[in-house]
Amino acid sequence: MPDIHSVSSNFSPDSIPAGAYVVDTARSVVTFRAKAFGAMWVRGNFPIRDGSIEIGGGKLAGTGVLAADEISTGLAPRDWHLRSSHYLHTREHPTVQVAIENVDLSDESVPCEVTVRGTTAPVRLQLRSVKAGDGALELVADVTLDRTVFPMLGPWAGVSRLVHLGITIVALSGGE
Repeated sequence: MPDIHSVSSNFSPDSIPAGAYVVDTARSVVTFRAKAFGAMWVRGNFPIRDGSIEIGGGKLAGTGVLAADEISTGLAPRDWHLRSSHYLHTREHPTVQVAIENVDLSDESVPCEVTVRGTTAPVRLQLRSVKAGDGALELVADVTLDRTVFPMLGPWAGVSRLVHLGITIVALSGGE
């Protein structure tokens, strides 16, 4: 495994090696949590199917594909329901897409677009850390997503309108 070291909060965006990176889907993860019926947290994850990152001139661009059809909460009936037409409708929309275009690496709040069920909405990721070393890059971010902008059952159906996502992306230079 490459030696990845932290870049401090006062790092220069130019200290992150420029180049093309391919997301290591085995070491990257998107977790989520949302309140069910206002009483308990439902937690799970979206496997990452694909992704790429471009770094250059202190700027970040990237795309990612999450496997909505493999969403997992650890409870099969709940997973089935989240994949149904009530929520993610994975029969017609098996993935969730994420796109970031030319944002400054020094920004803590990063604009991106998320596409769920064919509907694209802007969100702002909170970039928590950037780490680099030995041809690898690690980005850690989180976001609170208002799911009511996407065509699915509303919060009156028992799932909170806010979904909290934790994102850890490990990417390798040139896909090593």
